[in-house]
Amino acid sequence: MLVYVQMKWNHEGRISLDDLWKVEAEETVHAKETIDNGMVVGIWKVAAQKRVIAVLDVESAEDLDRTALGRLPMREYLEFETVWPLRDYLGFAEDVNVGYKV
Repeated sequence: MLVYVQMKWNHEGRISLDDLWKVEAEETVHAKETIDNGMVVGIWKVAAQKRVIAVLDVESAEDLDRTALGRLPMREYLEFETVWPLRDYLGFAEDVNVGYKV
């Protein structure tokens, strides 16, 4: 299941910026591992903002939840602003063309 996620850093008053960079360094290692294993299709840091967006390929909503709440080194400092499951457009087009009658 492909999922678009938009996250922002929520750290003010909770951790110093210097300490945040240490956690973010751990996150970069995790990000590379998830890119290499195919879970992360693409990930981008939004320039001039404390925001990251990504497209993930997860097995299920449960797997997404386990990753977001348990596996991410930055989990305590990330606020998930947007989580959208993505559907392949051609599959949608097929359903439209048969009137959603399968």
